[in-house]
Amino acid sequence: MPANDKLADLFYKRNNCKCETAFSSFDSSSSSGPFRGFVSFGQDESGSTTIFGAFNRGFNPDCFYEFLIENENGKVLYNVTRGLNVQIKSDGSTEAFTHKFKNINLNCHSNGILLGGSNMRDSVSYCSNKKFVVKTDNQHAAKKICT
Repeated sequence: MPANDKLADLFYKRNNCKCETAFSSFDSSSSSGPFRGFVSFGQDESGSTTIFGAFNRGFNPDCFYEFLIENENGKVLYNVTRGLNVQIKSDGSTEAFTHKFKNINLNCHSNGILLGGSNMRDSVSYCSNKKFVVKTDNQHAAKKICT
């Protein structure tokens, strides 16, 4: 194909974001509140990030919960509640959830949620200063987003 062919340009044009993964683990620590589960983040080469996970306990089926990504000062960067559409089951767990967010990236652009943070002591893991948050009127649990 000729070098100036627009179709050829489209075929070869790609974003070159690094495919990256991260997680937030809601374990038995006090910052997890009553919630137990795991949230994962997967960035594709276009910079879009799929958030997926499940919780096995901690939710009251009669309450409304928000799912947020906050910075280190508690400022909401992204409200992912609607996109994730987390379904709470009668036993306090959730159905597995997943959604691809085209406006959220891990480290592809200057606003990536993994940018800004530090290595965990004695570990090869890296934790961002951003947190995944589960919030209701009287509960706020936040866990760092780590690689």
